[in-house]
Amino acid sequence: MKRSLLIAAVTALAVTVPAASAFATPAEFQRFSAGVVGKAGTDKKPRAVQLNIHPFHDYGIKGGPTNAGGLNSGATMEAPFSTVFANVYTDKAIKYNLGSFPTCKLQTVLDSPDLCAKASRVDIPSSATGLVRTKGALPGIYTLATTLEIKTFILTKDTLALRVVTPLVTAVIVGKIGKATGAAAKKYGSRIRFTIPDGLIAPTEGLVSQLVDFNSGIKATSSKGKPLVSLGACPKSKKLNFGYNGEFTINTTRNADQKSWKIMQIGTRIDKTVACK
Repeated sequence: MKRSLLIAAVTALAVTVPAASAFATPAEFQRFSAGVVGKAGTDKKPRAVQLNIHPFHDYGIKGGPTNAGGLNSGATMEAPFSTVFANVYTDKAIKYNLGSFPTCKLQTVLDSPDLCAKASRVDIPSSATGLVRTKGALPGIYTLATTLEIKTFILTKDTLALRVVTPLVTAVIVGKIGKATGAAAKKYGSRIRFTIPDGLIAPTEGLVSQLVDFNSGIKATSSKGKPLVSLGACPKSKKLNFGYNGEFTINTTRNADQKSWKIMQIGTRIDKTVACK
């Protein structure tokens, strides 16, 4: 019933709100922070650390519009966008060892996460915010602001599964861990490429789902004597490199084959450093 009422309200709003003529681009208000909790080990004996990852869109734009939800956010000054791929880059001193941990099947993560092996769940306390907007919504206008529940599981030896629950859908964001390549390989050792599922991009026809604040991470834990996320010796700079960029579709636009989302902007990578202790 709640879903039906929301869809009806959104449909009515879409009829009354004209398409905007000018917007900021999705990457314009993109921000990123990261962190490591724990002390470095050595290259021969790395230590388990907690990894904090926080991509978000800027909030509190001075003089920006407020609305019924009270949100004053740069994210609502953009065209209604959705992140299709989220790329997180981590320092060469940080290594991943998912292979020593129990795994959980994707369908089990989605339908019955309590049945997953306890050690396969690896999230830290997390928070996330999403905005539901209509296609063509004017700057500053959104229909619903929601908080998201996040649980992170190990799917395979190189893949994470982030189970996300919203008022409209339950979906899994899959994060594939691989080596950084190209120019990024000069600064980073790994890239985690998160694929956002359809339900978190377009929960229903006429709606655009924006993930505007996603504060999560991986806890410091070990299995079979091996850390999940490990930190070897600190670099000489005593700083660790982190990076992020998003790949966006606008107004849930699909490619000509209608089978995939059209990437309409690839954000410039945001590079950050944090202290290595």
